[in-house]
Amino acid sequence: MKALLFPGQGVQKVGMIDFLLETNPETKDLFTQTSDVLDFDLFELVKNGPENKLNLTEYAQPAILAASLAIAKNKASYFNASITAGLSLGEYSALVFAECIEFKEAIRLVNARGKLMQNAVPEGTAGMLVVLNMPLPDVRETIIKIRNSGEVIDFSTDNAEGVSVLAGTNSAIDATIKYIEEGDFKRVKTQLIKMSVPSHCSLLESAQTELGKLLNEVDFKTPKIPVIPNALAKPTQNINEIKEALINQLCSTVRWRESLEYLVSNNLEIIYDAGPEKTIISMARKIRSIEKLSLLDF
Repeated sequence: MKALLFPGQGVQKVGMIDFLLETNPETKDLFTQTSDVLDFDLFELVKNGPENKLNLTEYAQPAILAASLAIAKNKASYFNASITAGLSLGEYSALVFAECIEFKEAIRLVNARGKLMQNAVPEGTAGMLVVLNMPLPDVRETIIKIRNSGEVIDFSTDNAEGVSVLAGTNSAIDATIKYIEEGDFKRVKTQLIKMSVPSHCSLLESAQTELGKLLNEVDFKTPKIPVIPNALAKPTQNINEIKEALINQLCSTVRWRESLEYLVSNNLEIIYDAGPEKTIISMARKIRSIEKLSLLDF
């Protein structure tokens, strides 16, 4: 089994498609297609910035989706994937690659998704925290402790063994850091994530409701290859399962570690990373039984 995996938000940077433009002018055509569904010039933003605008969720999401798919399209002759998945936002990229959603429809959706997320949480009121080297039972116990104190905190992303991401209000994040620092946790470290809005948490319930309405209007097609939704952590080609998982994804934990474990347990040979950075490979570095290749290296 060979898997093509797409990254989530955080890999965006000004100039991230410049290397493609030098060898493949069709890349610009892909970005030009987005002008029908966006009220801004995505190509100009990705190529020249400004970076502070690109980092805003409503702009970053379509930028990453388009860049990742441009890389996958450009390098298509170098790989043959039999299954696909995407981390968080990357799930939309995977669905486009599998021909489950049209490209321009996905661009419209992720732009709307970004706006809904941004509007659901007032800027500067919430955040995200990476917790390193903490066993999963302790992560879950920490969340319970903080919640019991009246704070809003959620298990946003289960990235890999010893790499967990939490999301919540600023006071909840502060309380979590203090709880960990004062607790008897060996080798556990925390790191704040610089994001304009937290992801995969209960603070986004209003955004999830509105996103669900938009997704119910989309014409989903049976994917050409199985897709592993974040909320399921197992492959499916069932349209109803895909749609429901995509709606639930906004407020539920991204089960990325479990998704990779499923692939490994089902004879995974190669991971192809379709992102403009090598974040997917980095998160899978502890899985030594498989080959990990970035499409950037082809």
